Amino acid sequence: MTTDQDVSTTTSSASDDIFWSLKTVRQKTGLSSATIYRYMALNLFPARRKLGPNRVGWLASEVKAWGESRPEPKV
Repeated sequence: MTTDQDVSTTTSSASDDIFWSLKTVRQKTGLSSATIYRYMALNLFPARRKLGPNRVGWLASEVKAWGESRPEPKV
């Protein structure tokens, strides 16, 4: 059962999300631009959002969630 408090918390955290540029996504993930776009084409990476005529961005929460879903490296 969802309460009004649960809904408002979810709504406010979603509206507080920020967009990351390609440069930031590359820095945070360690992936190259080509790999990011290749993974997007294969639906293995969050989709970019069009922010303006010449600007795209990725929701930080989606990129973070993607990173957390990756398997731990075998040592």
